[in-house]
Formats: sequence, C-alpha cells, structure tokens
Amino acid sequence: MFSQTDARFGCPEYQASLEDVLREGEACVEPKSPLDRHLQSCADCRQALNDALIASKLMRHARYPENAPSPAFVTRVMASIREAAQAAPNALWRPLELLASRMALVAAVVLLALSVYLREFAPARGTVAVNGPVEIGTGMPEPPAQPANADDVLMSLAETEDAI
Repeated sequence: MFSQTDARFGCPEYQASLEDVLREGEACVEPKSPLDRHLQSCADCRQALNDALIASKLMRHARYPENAPSPAFVTRVMASIREAAQAAPNALWRPLELLASRMALVAAVVLLALSVYLREFAPARGTVAVNGPVEIGTGMPEPPAQPANADDVLMSLAETEDAI
C-alpha cells in the first residue's frame, strides 16, 4: 500500500489549490469555482482531496490526543483504589498487633521469673508464737508527739525549714 510508485496526487495544476481549501479538517470549496468544477470531473483530484482530509484529521488527533479515558481504564483504576483501601488498614494494624503480642509474651515471662525469684530467694518471714492475745500495734513504732498549741506548730515548721 505504501510502496506504490504510481500513487495519484491529483492534477499538478490543482495540488496547491487542494491544500488551500483544507481548513480544520474540512474542505471549504466555493461552489461554481474552477476547482469545484474540476473536482466534479476529475476522480484523481477528488481522491487526493479525500486523502488530504483524512491525513489532516489524523495529524490533528496525533497532535492533540483525546484525554477521555476508556471505561476499562476507569474500572481498573477504581479496583486498584479499592484494593489499596482494603490493604491499608491491615498494613497499619498488623505490625502493631505483632508488637503487642510480643510485649504480652515478654511481660508474662518477666512476671513468671520474678515470682520464681521471690518464692525461692526472698528472705523468710519470721513466725511469732502466740500464747495469748497480742496487741495489734506491738511491733509498730510510736507516732511522734502532737504539738500542744499553734506556737509549737510554728516552731516545728521553722526547725524543718532550717534543716532543709
């Protein structure tokens, strides 16, 4: 198809006129003009004008491609967005779940080790042999003496302030 050597480009005297009448993908031939009369009688020039129109449209679309996405493209993009939205919570929470389970395991092991240590190595508590009733505060130290009046309170505060 492209290797034809006998391709017809219309009559040589009308080739320039054919290019001039092409405007924005349409042929604007004035009625009753010499070109119009020639196009009615010459099949080669009509074919050349048709080819020029097709080439003009192809060049316009090649220069300014259509930006409308196909329905398959829109479907594919929306499916990708849905998959990403479903995977995002799992991608965020899964590492936190693993960290929490490991921390719980470590805490359980530490508590077990601490309880074994306290059971085996804690100092023994003394047992008191009770022969009779024992007063509750026997082993407790005596509380400090209460101040008798407001002057004693102020004096005790002044002493603790000097000690600090």
